[in-house]
Amino acid sequence: MNTLTLVTFVVALLSSVVSGMSGGGGGFIMTPYFLLIGLTPQQIVGGASIASLGLGGSSLIAMRGRQLINKRFLWPLILLTIIATILAMLVLPKVKSGLFEIVIGVLLIVLAPTLFIKKQSFQPGERSSKSITFGYVSYAVLLFASSLGSGLATLLFLPLMFLMGLSALQANALRRVLMLVQAAVAFCIILPQGYIVWSYAVASLLGCYIGGSIGTKIALKKGEVFVKYGLAAIMVASGLSLLVF
Repeated sequence: MNTLTLVTFVVALLSSVVSGMSGGGGGFIMTPYFLLIGLTPQQIVGGASIASLGLGGSSLIAMRGRQLINKRFLWPLILLTIIATILAMLVLPKVKSGLFEIVIGVLLIVLAPTLFIKKQSFQPGERSSKSITFGYVSYAVLLFASSLGSGLATLLFLPLMFLMGLSALQANALRRVLMLVQAAVAFCIILPQGYIVWSYAVASLLGCYIGGSIGTKIALKKGEVFVKYGLAAIMVASGLSLLVF
């Protein structure tokens, strides 16, 4: 194992601990790192599809027995995830570095405070059919963009929580399942195109598997408020990093 592969493992481990604790944001550590070592956006998405399998798998194992996944929304969102990921993979070869960074950075910072809205209509619970439909549409758009490596996966919490009525822990659990589906579909499409740099991808997979388990266990122990604050902090820090760097 060369030095850069070992560093990749360590960066993946640390970023996935953060992601597991807050429910997202690890990509904002890994993506700049991969750009720094010279990978293309296509290679980054290829590696991320493998790393996400480790992160999502270990997080779900850590959540087992908690009954957090809302089955009402599971299958419709899985179908949307498959369709949006396939469409994104068709667009991926045309994506250039820096395409979305400024817009996403501003969005993350502006939307972070929405996690603490106290208005009753935004609290976990039943939603109208109109709200749920808008949630599906918003989710599909965000998922498509995040599949291009744009960093919007963190924002997938917003439609799941505010438009569909899930709690932060429920949204985190459901998002982990959906990210596994996204990663599996992306991997199957990217694999024959030769975008995956295997040494970095495997190091990321191992690091994310270990770190995701650690971070998720911390989040489950600390509870709902911890996840909200952690996610908000990650959104602000990630937004600033995109705008500055």
